[in-house]
Amino acid sequence: MNFFAKRTVKQQLSLLDSRVGVKPATIRRMVFVHDADLDITEAQFKDMVDFFSPEYKTIERVYFHLNTKMLEGLPKPHLHPKSLDWRGRISEDDLKFVILQPYDIAIHFVQHSALSLASFSAQLKASFRIGPFCMDTRLNDLVLPTRLDFGGFLSDLKNYYNKINSHA
Repeated sequence: MNFFAKRTVKQQLSLLDSRVGVKPATIRRMVFVHDADLDITEAQFKDMVDFFSPEYKTIERVYFHLNTKMLEGLPKPHLHPKSLDWRGRISEDDLKFVILQPYDIAIHFVQHSALSLASFSAQLKASFRIGPFCMDTRLNDLVLPTRLDFGGFLSDLKNYYNKINSHA
């Protein structure tokens, strides 16, 4: 069963090899994928959103965890290993909806990667992608050090994104 899913995800990742990330001039649509184990306060989340753009149309928040029981009580969409069927396709409708939407930026704040996360991230239609080193490097245009605290992650994010911003 996992063989077919791994093969499909490998094909999705190989399609990203030739992709070029373009830092958007304005950010109106953002998708934020984060590990439910890692604590993020609403103030920190708002600070990140305001850093990119105070005027946005859509912000999609996707909660990720390896154990589906840990996602109970959190708003959907949820991403977990069972989100991927045996053929390597996303099986949940709310995640399919997120994949179909175009985004200016995709941000990943996770501590470990999984096949379902790699598949979901590879299928996102985002102009620019930011994520930690623990994920496959083909998934992100800006790869940050893996951090377990959101304050440090946000500090790194602002620092490196501003450097790109000044040279773009």
